[in-house]
Amino acid sequence: MRFPDRVPGLKWLTIVVSIYAIFWVSLEGDLRQVLLLSAGLVILFAGYLIQRFLAGRILSLFAWLGLCAGGGVILGLIFGILTLTLMAIKTGLHGHGPEFTPDEIAWVIGQVPLWSALGLLVGTGLGALAAGFGSWSE
Repeated sequence: MRFPDRVPGLKWLTIVVSIYAIFWVSLEGDLRQVLLLSAGLVILFAGYLIQRFLAGRILSLFAWLGLCAGGGVILGLIFGILTLTLMAIKTGLHGHGPEFTPDEIAWVIGQVPLWSALGLLVGTGLGALAAGFGSWSE
């Protein structure tokens, strides 16, 4: 698979996530809002990594599927860690006490292995789907 030189829509996604992040700072702590911001940031991170390191490169099918699977696991792990980090930042920004309950924090910590496994499955599935629509030169 040959990667494009630029990831389409990445600039617009950056703008949307940036606007939401600015809006998110002023909101009271809500786990769903943090999860949404984390998801947007992880997708941006993946897009910029692809654009920075894979632009214009050609990968074999095996390398492509391995990259998708491994990248999915890593992005799932990053999603969990970033969610916890944003929860801590949100609590630090608002000086009126904790924004999130201990149960919410424990839930996020407990979900990290699930999100990593889900990243593996989604990454592999999307990689296989893209392989079905792409052309491979090996």
